[in-house]
Amino acid sequence: MLDKFKPVHFDSVMAISKTVDWLKEQLQARSNSLLVMDCRAHELYESSHIRTAINVAIPSLMLRRLKKGNLPIKSLLANGEDRERFARRCKSDTIILYDEYSREWNENVDGGSVLGLLLRRMKDEGYKAFYLEGGFNKFQAEFSVLCETNLDSASSNSSPTAQVLGLGGLRISSDSSDIESDIDRDPNSATDSDGSPLSNPHPSYPVEILPHLYLGCAKDSTNLDVLEEYGIKYILNVTPNLPNLFENAGEFKYKQIPISDHWSQNLSQFFPEAIGFIDEARGQKCGVLVHCLAGISRSVTVTVAYLMQKLNLSMNDAYDIVKMKKSNISPNFNFMGQLLDFERTLGLNSPCDNRIPLHPAALLHHPHQPQRVPAGPPAVHVSFPPTTVTCSESEGDRS
Repeated sequence: MLDKFKPVHFDSVMAISKTVDWLKEQLQARSNSLLVMDCRAHELYESSHIRTAINVAIPSLMLRRLKKGNLPIKSLLANGEDRERFARRCKSDTIILYDEYSREWNENVDGGSVLGLLLRRMKDEGYKAFYLEGGFNKFQAEFSVLCETNLDSASSNSSPTAQVLGLGGLRISSDSSDIESDIDRDPNSATDSDGSPLSNPHPSYPVEILPHLYLGCAKDSTNLDVLEEYGIKYILNVTPNLPNLFENAGEFKYKQIPISDHWSQNLSQFFPEAIGFIDEARGQKCGVLVHCLAGISRSVTVTVAYLMQKLNLSMNDAYDIVKMKKSNISPNFNFMGQLLDFERTLGLNSPCDNRIPLHPAALLHHPHQPQRVPAGPPAVHVSFPPTTVTCSESEGDRS
């Protein structure tokens, strides 16, 4: 685990770096054993980047998790196709990291740069990782013909053809895209920060986070047997275009939040509405399913926000509880930033915080066995139209 940077001694600078001439030769030879990773801000990457490079920009709020080793490297890649490519090839390919200048190793370490953090982490995990001497600035100055931009294709990426119902990969440049990567739903690819497989990475059913609160994917919302088994009568659909399949049947109450899994989307504006909907269901002892497409980003963000408000938890504590129940979660970085803002709004990040710590294990219980949970601040009150949904009473306490 990467707790902090330690002095690293190599025989020479070339032990951890490659020249722009070397990279040029590899690109011209169309090497199929090369992974190039751009560590600059997403906007700079979109404007221009080295050919074949994938973007691994990390917001400052995530750097602490990366330093502590709490993030699998592949989860830092926002684009699903890039994430799958990295997971498949990282242990065999030569990896080249670059930022704007990539001046020299000691400077990267001392500055705590994204490139320095990643290089240290990759070296620790045994990857063949190197940084590019001179960075993008030097490479572009000498070999601009081997650089490319995404700006020219931005409009084409938002075409209706991108809106397919599948998990092939997230189109970062498309506002209308509604595709989440399923790489984290593959039991063979889900790993903990130390590279060991996570338990239950791909649940085949909705996961009970709290009594009557279930987190799942689109498939769960279309399975009547599953909905009946878990007593689910409320369904919170956190997508702009997936249908509410049983809306006209009269047996379920739906709420749809029209948000795509995209860095430009403001999901936090819907937190009060979503929290109110979940509260209404749980107040009637009805099961409520929160789902998006893959069940790893948008629905997770809403669920974490609910735990933060109802249980008076920090973002990290709420996130850890959800991850303990469903290990393949992966909210995009923008949504994590919105949760951090929500934490400030709730006043949960005070250094003088005297809340009683709640260990995630305290909320682990057998499905369908309600458990009393600590009281939190009052929920945001949201008015809903009368519903005909009826739920069977249970012996559990209202949470």
